[in-house]
Amino acid sequence: MSKTLQIAFNQLINFLEKIEKEEKTKYYLVGGILSSIYTVFRATQDIDFVVDLQSSNLSIEYYISLLQKNHFFPLQDWKTTAILARDSKIIQFFDKHDTVKFDSYLIDKFDKSKYKRIGPIALKNRVRERLFDVECWVTSKEDFIISKLVYGGWQDYTDALGCWIRNQGKLKIPYMEQTCRELEIKRELELLIYGIDDPDEFFNKMHQ
Repeated sequence: MSKTLQIAFNQLINFLEKIEKEEKTKYYLVGGILSSIYTVFRATQDIDFVVDLQSSNLSIEYYISLLQKNHFFPLQDWKTTAILARDSKIIQFFDKHDTVKFDSYLIDKFDKSKYKRIGPIALKNRVRERLFDVECWVTSKEDFIISKLVYGGWQDYTDALGCWIRNQGKLKIPYMEQTCRELEIKRELELLIYGIDDPDEFFNKMHQ
């Protein structure tokens, strides 16, 4: 991890730990930043995480005010950020040096699409890990794989495959099978289990 990314990462975790303690707002990290502990390490310029504003009864506007008070920078401006977040349930902003981008995914318990349902599911199973010498909340190995299968891109499947191979014998397979049935991605998990180790072959079989 570069020094710039490390500084930004520390800023973010300090903020998230603070609002969890003071506002009772739970969070967990997702995405490529977890590749160093779950799959094959790859460079990333963004840091993705999920926050549960609904359970702590925080409005998007109040959450953004906390970001402002902690001197983060908006992708555009904070007013536009709030408007876009109401529909997308994503808030994008930069670290305190306006260099590293953060993608804050807001849990939406009312949206029944698989892309939103994975949020509260994974929240229940978040785990405490030490990442780059900082203790923080991250998505579980199982939900890391499941979320990658939900989004289903080339890099997503590559990450899911890497985590699957690296953690053979350590994964809760019955939980994964049940959750994938609920999210209607049973076929995707089956192909992973059967050993499809080429993302291109995975996509070909998915469309057969």
